[in-house]
Amino acid sequence: MSENPFIQALLISFAMAIFMVGMAMGIMQIVTTGSNPVPYAIILLVFAIIFILGSVFFEKRGADEVGSIVGAALVSSVSTFSIISFLGGLSFAFNDGLFSIGWNRLVSALAICMIVSMLVVKFFSYRVQNQYS
Repeated sequence: MSENPFIQALLISFAMAIFMVGMAMGIMQIVTTGSNPVPYAIILLVFAIIFILGSVFFEKRGADEVGSIVGAALVSSVSTFSIISFLGGLSFAFNDGLFSIGWNRLVSALAICMIVSMLVVKFFSYRVQNQYS
C-alpha cells in the first residue's frame, strides 16, 4: 500500500464503500426474491468459524467465559449477515441488477458510502487513539 495518506484514505474509503453498496444490493435481492444467495450449511459454517475466532479473541483480551461467548455471538452474527448480504449483492450485480438500479443511483450510493466510511474510519481511529494514549 502507498505511504501517501491521501491515497490510503481514498483506497480504504472506496473499498468500504464498495462493500457497503454490495451489502445494500444483497439486502435488496434477499428481500425481493425471498431466498438466500448462499446455502444454509455454508452460512452456518461461516458463523461457526467467526464465532470460534471471536470467542478466542475476546478471551485473550481479558473477557470472562460468558462475555467472550456473548461477544463472539454478536460479532459472528453481524459478520455473517454482512458477508451473506455482500454475496447476495454480487449475485444481484452479476444478474443484471446494476442496470435496473441505474448508473446515477449507483454512483450516488457509492459517493454517500465513501463519505460514511471515511467518517467511520475517523471516528474509530479517534476512539482508539484516545483510549490507548
